[in-house]
This record gives sequence, structure tokens and C-alpha cells, in this order.
Amino acid sequence: MPSHKRLVTLSLVSLLLFPSLCFYWTIYDITSGGINRWNGTPPIPANSFDYQPNSESSSSSATTEALMDFGGFDNETGRSLDGRFIVPNLIHYIRFNKTTFTFVDYVCLRSAYIQQKPERIYLHTNVDESNFTGLYWKRIRSEPDLYGRIVLQPIELPSEIFNQPLSDGWRLFHGSDIARIRTMMKYGGIYLDNDVYVVQNLDKYRKYEIAMGWDEGQFLGSQVIVAHRNARFLPLWLDTYRQYHADLWYYNAGERPTTEILHKQPELIHRVKWRFGVHMLMQELYDSMDWPDWQQNQDTIHLLINHRSYLDPHFKEYSDFNERNIRHYPYMFGELARLVMPDRSPATSTTSPSSISDSVLLDWETNLMILDDGEQVRPPDPSED
Repeated sequence: MPSHKRLVTLSLVSLLLFPSLCFYWTIYDITSGGINRWNGTPPIPANSFDYQPNSESSSSSATTEALMDFGGFDNETGRSLDGRFIVPNLIHYIRFNKTTFTFVDYVCLRSAYIQQKPERIYLHTNVDESNFTGLYWKRIRSEPDLYGRIVLQPIELPSEIFNQPLSDGWRLFHGSDIARIRTMMKYGGIYLDNDVYVVQNLDKYRKYEIAMGWDEGQFLGSQVIVAHRNARFLPLWLDTYRQYHADLWYYNAGERPTTEILHKQPELIHRVKWRFGVHMLMQELYDSMDWPDWQQNQDTIHLLINHRSYLDPHFKEYSDFNERNIRHYPYMFGELARLVMPDRSPATSTTSPSSISDSVLLDWETNLMILDDGEQVRPPDPSED
């Protein structure tokens, strides 16, 4: 009889423990192969050739691995596997020491979400989500489909490369340069700087081993990278850091890989001229409303947000952008931002760019603005600014 009681007790304990264990496994960190502990999104296999969560792959692993060897690959024509892209539809951002999402961060993130509809949006960060603050992170969390695609991936800020300490003054920037190469070598997908605005869907570049902006007479632009994780250029690029120049801003990120690798082997990448917008567009963005055909001629645009303080002639008037001043900002960036702002009218909910401009005006003209601290205020009169 006692044995029977012990058996019943053990059964009850097991029933109680099992859900707890399941919950633990569910929130286990993504780095250990589980579910992301913050928002429940499943991890993407690091060796995924083309992430297809809703379809079964008919290819054997041996065939897939063979196709992942890019020896002799033609980056002019590209290649697909049974109609599937060879680059996974994952977007990667790197955010070191950033606890707050700016308005520009939010605009760029939404542009990528709207145009690309990625399977996942990886935020590679050394900051825990519990430390994220600000109005625009709240906005991201308030959009279920957008937030549901976000995976916060822990990453350390590099302090050295090949036993060479990174520059004290430029550690964040050089560390990000290194981290993006390593990230692409691990996952593949689409890397974007935090101030890159996505104009058009980038699927047409997902058939190439790697696609990057490389304009005529300029060095490689590392602000946009569309690549398979086994792209031949990536380890060669990282290897150029064996001669790391801590005192030079863009030497290892752009100058040396261009002169030492791509001038000798240009076939290693699909060269994108102008369409990635990694060249100087300061005047077009912040000092003009005359930029015809930008939506047809650009796939992405680097907003140069960190260079406005000394290049933007109107920086003193608009040192920071937000929902208050963007409504009547008279230059091109204002149009870009308004196109991807969500409809916050209570009656409707849409992410369609074609309906966004009117909805932003409706939001300002009919609704109270909710500030970060919860205070509600009336929208300002544009004539007062």
C-alpha cells in the first residue's frame, strides 16, 4: 500500500513539474538553441541554406552543402535552388550600448519591415531588453506583427581583433564593423545600418552569394550587406583585420577590402552601383525636395544621420527628428519618414505605405499625442516652429 501511495505521489509531482519544465525550456535563451526568452520567437538554424519555416525541404543535406560551396559562382547572374533564394530572409541590426530607439531608428526599422517582411529581425545587442527605454521602443512593442518578428540576440562589443586592441575612441564603430562580418558569417541574410532606409524589397539580391554597394571610384560601402553565410568574400574581409589600423576610420571596413581583395577579385561580390544609396546624399535628403524618381532608382538609402551635425545646413533648426516636427519638415527625409509612419487612428490599423501619409495627418489633427512619460498634449501649431 505505501508503494502505491508513493507511486501516486510521484505521478502528481511529475504532472506538476512537467509544465514548469516546459515553460523553462520555452524561455531558454536562443544562444543555447531554444526559444528567445523575450518574445517567444523560434531561432533560425545557423546553417539554414534558405529558411523556409512553412515548407518542407526536398533537398538532401549533402546537396545543400554542395550548393553552399561558392567556387565558380557567378555573381552577375546569381542562382536559385528550385526557385528558392540562397540568402535567408533575415534582417540584422547591431546595437551596441544603445538603450533607446530614436525616431530615425524606428522609421528605418519600419521601412525594412514594410518592404521586406522578413522572417526575423535580429537585434544583436549587448543590452538586455529590460533596459530598453523610450517612446519608440514602446511603439515597436505595440505593433504585434512587427514585434513578433524581432529576436534580441546577445552579443559582446569586441575589444580586440587578432590580438590587436581596438581603438579607444572608435571602439563602438570598429567593433560594429567586425561584428557585422561575423554575424553574416554565422547567419547570412540582410545586414542594415540602423540609419538605412529600405525603399524597395531586396529579394532580387537574395540570389547572389553576396551583394554590396560599391560605387564607381569609391570604396566598398558596408552599410548594406545581402549575403549567404558562406560567401567567399566574408572571411577574406575579416582577415584584412590582421593589419588593423586603429587610427583610420574606414580603412579596414572599406578601403583595404576594396584595394586588397575586390580590385583583384571583383567577381567575389555582386556589385551594386548607386542603388544601395551608400554614397553622399546629404543634399538630397536634408536640403531639397527635388529628388525625382528616388523610389525607382534607390533600393535603400543611407541617411547619414551621424554626419548631420557638420554636413546638414539646417541641423540647428532640426537637431533631432520626432513625430512633432516631421509632419512639416520641408525636405526629402520628411517625405521618407511620413511614408512609413503607422496609422494610429483608433478606427483603423494598417502598415500599407500607400495609406500612411494621410493617416499621419489624421493622427495629428484629431488625436492627442502621447509622450514617453504618458503625458497627453495637443499637437503643435506648425506656424509656431
